[in-house]
Amino acid sequence: MKLLRNSLFVFLFLIICSLGAQNKIKVSEFLQESKIASSESNKLFFIDFWATWCGPCITAKEHLGVLQKQFPDDLYILSLTKENPLRVERFLENKKTDLAVVIDYKGETHKTYNVVAIPDGVLLNSKGEVLWKGGAPDLKKEMISKFLRRESDKSSLNSILIIESIEEKNEIEYLPTNALEIKSLVDEAGELMVVDNENYLKLSGSLRHIVSYLAKIYEKQIVLEEDLNTNYEIYFKKPFNTNENLAFKLISELKLGIERKYIEGEAISFVVEVPKFWNTDQIDWGKNNAQYLVGDAQIKADNVSLRDVAYQLAHVLDIPIIVPNDNEISLTLHDWDFHYKFFQLMQADLEDNFGIRAEKEIVDYPIYYIQKKAP
Repeated sequence: MKLLRNSLFVFLFLIICSLGAQNKIKVSEFLQESKIASSESNKLFFIDFWATWCGPCITAKEHLGVLQKQFPDDLYILSLTKENPLRVERFLENKKTDLAVVIDYKGETHKTYNVVAIPDGVLLNSKGEVLWKGGAPDLKKEMISKFLRRESDKSSLNSILIIESIEEKNEIEYLPTNALEIKSLVDEAGELMVVDNENYLKLSGSLRHIVSYLAKIYEKQIVLEEDLNTNYEIYFKKPFNTNENLAFKLISELKLGIERKYIEGEAISFVVEVPKFWNTDQIDWGKNNAQYLVGDAQIKADNVSLRDVAYQLAHVLDIPIIVPNDNEISLTLHDWDFHYKFFQLMQADLEDNFGIRAEKEIVDYPIYYIQKKAP
């Protein structure tokens, strides 16, 4: 019996230690302390997952800076990136922030909180327990006030933060030499990763996700044989013809064929009779930055087409979006900001602000079958 009690004690001790470790935020380097808040005693901690190349992340920082100033004694915001610290330091020289900046070079904290797309974030209490998860733009003053009323305990940042230093690496950016470069990936891919800069377009993920992104087609409208939906790292060297069908170019290079068929099902049709699209001066996130900011209820976009917006909307609503065949309407670039969570509000937003009538109906929409070419 005594041995059983001792074993039980050891088992419980290990569980407690394990839970304590899980509630720690692991970082590799603390680059900058907050210039607004103290890290000594806080009820709430918010981890802001960002990157220097992500335009919407930079815009979201302005919102987070305001929130940090409103709650300097109870909230501590950590801006966390897994980029090379030298790159981040160079970035901060030109785009300063008063928020704390930390490096997650191993990506451990990103994995812990299942961060696959940015901007993203998690709100923690003083014990490191997750209270809320979502993009920084969706973190509102009223939400923070609500959580502060619930939480009574305070702790220092050091009590939930672990700094695990790693040997610094000199980051050398790979530049493709060929117009299209394809590399098979052994590791299982999660969400599609996109890097779009002045030198290349880089896509990492499954073939279905990559083709969906390139063609701006809802991923469930693309059907592949199971052994074809493997993972790739794809480079398109710039400059390339923006009118070129990159999806077809990739499929052809892989020596695959594509067949289009139509099926009947529920979809959202965009009808545009008198467009009232915004011009490209409403939002400016700069060049070579991410073009979308997708929150829990709102989509914002900088310099993208209606087809691009429909692709993003289909992804979050999990339903095909049918856009007009008129290229002048579907492919010209505009800025966007509209609600999508509640369908009626989305309808009103799209019609009032952009002249788009969104109708949910049963229609015939295309399915694209990607298959090996017959010998």
